[in-house]
Amino acid sequence: MISLKYIKAGTKKYWRKLKKYIILHYRISTSRWRKLPDFIIIGTQKGGTTSLFYYLYQHPELSFSHKKEIYFFNLYFEKGLAWYKSHFPFRTNTKITGEATPSYMFHPKAAGRIKSISPNVKLIVLLRDPIDRAYSGYAMGLRRKTDTANTFEIAIERELKFLENQSNTDEYTLEKHELYYLERGKYYSQLLPWIEHFPREQLLFIKSENFFQNPENELTKVYKHLGISMVLPKDLSKKNAGKYNKISPGTVHRLEAYFREENEKLTDLLGKEFIWHTSSSLPQD
Repeated sequence: MISLKYIKAGTKKYWRKLKKYIILHYRISTSRWRKLPDFIIIGTQKGGTTSLFYYLYQHPELSFSHKKEIYFFNLYFEKGLAWYKSHFPFRTNTKITGEATPSYMFHPKAAGRIKSISPNVKLIVLLRDPIDRAYSGYAMGLRRKTDTANTFEIAIERELKFLENQSNTDEYTLEKHELYYLERGKYYSQLLPWIEHFPREQLLFIKSENFFQNPENELTKVYKHLGISMVLPKDLSKKNAGKYNKISPGTVHRLEAYFREENEKLTDLLGKEFIWHTSSSLPQD
């Protein structure tokens, strides 16, 4: 006989799925009366976006999508605009509204897609030392079990082989989304489509290390960018912070050479603030 506890567990699972379906259907059916975001945090992954989202969530003049990462403009674009709008408040909500999907910056078509739907949206970009960002991304993959590479160095070699065998550089594959740690750190190349599609005044660039060290100072830049009052959050604790071992000096030296050209172009583009002199310090995420 089937145990009663399994019947109860199955029943609860069924009702959870049904409830989720009803809520989604309601949100989509009312999407025509819902807002599009006034701002989007587009990157970078492991650059402090979870903490920034949490701090902004505390601001009385802001509202947000009902979940942090929607992935519409990179993974779920085929679901359509009604599905995307279903994540946001009704237009009767007068607060400035935003979302945060830090993997948008990495997708080659995301900038054009956002421009076509919300051309006046304000964009926020956090940029972290690409070596530290890569290692942090790898560590997150281990925690989430999306990566099984025993060492960071093995993960690097695997990615380089992916790149050698990749026939279509614009194709956004599962390997790219989950297992590309180095390519995500090529910020200059990733930012070109965004600068092409949006005027510079709609883009705010923040150095993640500055944000980690002095969040109040960087938040004032965000508030000014969004046109909201300077009301700092009561809780400035870090979110989604990881614990890491040091990256080996040999790997650091290798990756400094790997990122050198991209970093120099980024400095020319954004200014001397975006220079990373040393790596493997791995500040909080």
